[in-house]
Amino acid sequence: MNSSSQLRRFIKVILLGLIGATPPLFSQGVATTGSVGLLSLPTQSASDTIVSLPLHRPDVFRGSIASVAGPVVTLRQASFQEDAFNGLFYLLLESGSGEGSWFPITDTAGATITVDLGLGIGAGVLVGDVVVKIIPFWTLDTVFPNGKGVNASGSLLPVTRVLLPDAGSAGVRLAPSSSFLYYAGNDHGGEGWRKFGYAPSVKFDNQILPPASSLIVRHDSGAGTVFENLGHVQTSSYSVLLGTLAANTAQDHSLGLGLPLPITLAGSRLFESGAFGASSVLDQPVDQLLVFDQANPARNRVPSSAYYYYSGSQNGGPGWRLLGDPGTIRDGAAVFQPARGFVIRKAAGAIPVSSRWTLRPAYLDLP
Repeated sequence: MNSSSQLRRFIKVILLGLIGATPPLFSQGVATTGSVGLLSLPTQSASDTIVSLPLHRPDVFRGSIASVAGPVVTLRQASFQEDAFNGLFYLLLESGSGEGSWFPITDTAGATITVDLGLGIGAGVLVGDVVVKIIPFWTLDTVFPNGKGVNASGSLLPVTRVLLPDAGSAGVRLAPSSSFLYYAGNDHGGEGWRKFGYAPSVKFDNQILPPASSLIVRHDSGAGTVFENLGHVQTSSYSVLLGTLAANTAQDHSLGLGLPLPITLAGSRLFESGAFGASSVLDQPVDQLLVFDQANPARNRVPSSAYYYYSGSQNGGPGWRLLGDPGTIRDGAAVFQPARGFVIRKAAGAIPVSSRWTLRPAYLDLP
């Protein structure tokens, strides 16, 4: 089965046609068309469902970089309204050595945008002639519009919670960093998303859900629902930084694959990217890929399987192995599933380091 067939059959993406986006945020430039799909997953009652967002929102600009000065990027054929993209949009690189990398936009003026370089890792990929898109972030209210896909609460006691992972703390088995509920009452300013620990009058409808991350839909009570991701198929590589944040401390990354089709362990190029460390000893992993069996209801899920890459010569030689069952090479296991979350656990090191995992899907190179 070729990649094009996989995109139709496995993703459960319903191709809705080709659409464009032309919002009144710029006076020149280009907005693009692309394949639109729908991914849906059931979320069970009294359970956690770990989900992700492989499809992105319609882009509002596509062009190329003219020049870069630190975090300030000048774009060709662009004339933006001042502050048009501040805070809720990101710059996605569609070509060049950093293809698939993205940067939050913090300021907009004329033909320039200012981006957040984070730790500065990968900033060197922002160079002239690179093709880019400007894309709005997913938010709570665009993923779950008016509480769709969750059980709304008529009080400030949750029926369904949406939990976001902790991406800023060092360590493993990290508790969620924030918890949200959809309030459907008339008090405290009316309906909208609320965050635990904040005043009930403060709404979080525009809470950003970053690309490549996962989130948890937790039904404390009420019926199961359906999680949906309706959006555009990304037309560039998937790319994410993997590393440690503190010396001598292993690090968990709660992720979702930004591609809408199953990917095997070998097909992920995770080890070949240099971002995933190999083990020379069977069943003594260095880095680990942790996946979750979500067939049965459960809260506070723990990984059901751990995979690692073995670089030695025993039991058939190098390849992916399942922890606890090292006798079989698992290269063909399609453990990366559309809209499902997973965890990559980076081993501790004396010095915190990060490397980029970039995966270019085969369907982008079809004739």
